[in-house]
Amino acid sequence: MIAVEPADAVLAIDIGNTRIGLGVWDGDGLHDTRRVAVSRPDDWKPAIEQAWGTIAQRKPAIVIGSVNPPGTVRMQELAEAVSGVSVLRVRDDLPLPMPLDLDNPSEVGVDRVCCAAAAYDRVGGACSVASFGTAITIDCVSPDGHFLGGAILPGFELCCDALHTRTAQLPRVSPRAPNTTFGKNTHDAILNGVVYGMLGALREIVERFATDLREWPHLVITGGNAPLIADLADFVDAVVPDLCLIGIALAHRKAAGQT
Repeated sequence: MIAVEPADAVLAIDIGNTRIGLGVWDGDGLHDTRRVAVSRPDDWKPAIEQAWGTIAQRKPAIVIGSVNPPGTVRMQELAEAVSGVSVLRVRDDLPLPMPLDLDNPSEVGVDRVCCAAAAYDRVGGACSVASFGTAITIDCVSPDGHFLGGAILPGFELCCDALHTRTAQLPRVSPRAPNTTFGKNTHDAILNGVVYGMLGALREIVERFATDLREWPHLVITGGNAPLIADLADFVDAVVPDLCLIGIALAHRKAAGQT
């Protein structure tokens, strides 16, 4: 780890398997967020330039949190070329933003820990955080702020793709809120199975967290399909877009002694 200087503003970059998120964190919280597709690398540099332009005249920092090693290398090169500053990476240059209670701490994704740390910073107590992206992760944080681990499931699109590509006749279905409890055609039956199945998995896993903790962990959800789940689940306590970007910025603030 390296010595980290305090910053007036942090450009946080979240590199996933499908999308890259960018956002600026400062005294006003997270703002100027944007998304680019991993599959469209020509869009990366303009997104960095736009985000950097909002903080270049201040005392800035750029921090990457990533679960995509090839994307990390390219994004770091672009960000350093655009900004002229050294880019920091969570885990490689900055400590993870919360302690881990895991068998193999090196295996856990930076995104999971950053989301969990941001949720805990918001709640201030036991919490669970579910991120609905390419994969769905459902994790738990202890009352004293330790990452306890959780569960990983295939995301909505992965489930729909698998049903279509691994069968002879099932159609490709795009996730959306079901219209009916009873799937009276193949399309609606698949939609019900995927959406209600994910909803049931979320409830079951968080209830098991609650049983072991002996209290209900405040449930925070994030990710592209979080609003779909929140509309169907009365047990979700908060929907926080861009939770991982908030956690990436939090990692820098902690390392710089700004929290």
